[in-house]
Amino acid sequence: MPRVLAWCLAREHDLETALRRYDTMRRSAVNAIVLANRELGPEKIIARAAERGGARRRGHGDGERLQGAAPAIVAQVNSRPSWTVSGGAADDATADPAR
Repeated sequence: MPRVLAWCLAREHDLETALRRYDTMRRSAVNAIVLANRELGPEKIIARAAERGGARRRGHGDGERLQGAAPAIVAQVNSRPSWTVSGGAADDATADPAR
């Protein structure tokens, strides 16, 4: 997440320390995503598409429903508090700006 990396880089004077902090903060979340993606490999996706009648034509899938969700996602992200280099939760080495 770019804002977490930016926060780590702004907080630390040493690049290696900043990257190590970023890795510590984000590794578990990223590992969970990687493992979840491995569970649903390309073969399973192709099989599911075939079970549902193959490729869907435009206008017959979930795309329209998901497009409607975009404003809610933007609003959710924009409602998160900003992380600053000094003061507040940003001083906690274990805090996660991505929350």
